Amino acid sequence: MSSSSRPRDEYVEANGLKFHYREWGDTRTRHAVLMLHGYTETCEVWTDVAGDLAREFRVIALDQRGHGKSDRATDHDYSRATQVEDIEAIIEALGLRSVTLIGHSMGGANAICYAAENPDMVTALVVIETAPEVLRSGVEQLRRLLSSGSSFPSLDDAVEAFREYLPYATTDQVERRVAASMTANDDGVYVWDFDPILRDPLSRPPDADPGQRRLSDLWDCADRLQCPTMIVRGQETDMLTPEAIQRLHRRVSGSRVSLIEDAGHSVPTDQPSALSLNIREFLQSINSL
Repeated sequence: MSSSSRPRDEYVEANGLKFHYREWGDTRTRHAVLMLHGYTETCEVWTDVAGDLAREFRVIALDQRGHGKSDRATDHDYSRATQVEDIEAIIEALGLRSVTLIGHSMGGANAICYAAENPDMVTALVVIETAPEVLRSGVEQLRRLLSSGSSFPSLDDAVEAFREYLPYATTDQVERRVAASMTANDDGVYVWDFDPILRDPLSRPPDADPGQRRLSDLWDCADRLQCPTMIVRGQETDMLTPEAIQRLHRRVSGSRVSLIEDAGHSVPTDQPSALSLNIREFLQSINSL
């Protein structure tokens, strides 16, 4: 067991796969802040925010299936229902008694569904740039980034590809985002750090079995949330409308909305300090009740 404030890279077997996660804080604590990244990202995207939150909490940033150093699904099953099953199995394998969930985009949708299915386990929920309705323009922008190339000869080339997608981030922040989505191979070439099938716009997750179909309706999951919830939106996002956020806010009883200025969809990259400050204030307000 460790109480070091330095991040540690660990692995856990769950739901038939080996998952990589990065951890900060005291492993003897049975409550943890569990952070879930967005589509085609990795746990690296949380480095700044997690390091800040780790001053007060045990923090676990997960590489979800097919991303980063976690196993890729041989059946290419990256459906929301299966990812929620992963979260359930990982939390059980780690022996956690409760969690605060923080999720960005895809990770936020997974967090909403886990919290809806496991209300006794989740003490608080933070969803960043997540809503059941997304804008086609934002989705197409992400697809353009993913189709910009299968590899890049240098870090500078990768940064240039990402820069258009991240207009509100500094060069240092863009480099960190590259580290959260790509890795250098033995030849020094930067390649995407996730299952290649995720770059295929024609790929679709398998149909959920009857017992899982309830998780395909994110509105239904949002309606069943019982924990304190903060909904975070980037002021300059191209993925969500203010109306979608407000509708989610109305559907989640007692939730609050936080607007992060000078941030697009990639809030953890664009404004990590502002995001961590908002999260800490939210969690402190809950603990003071």
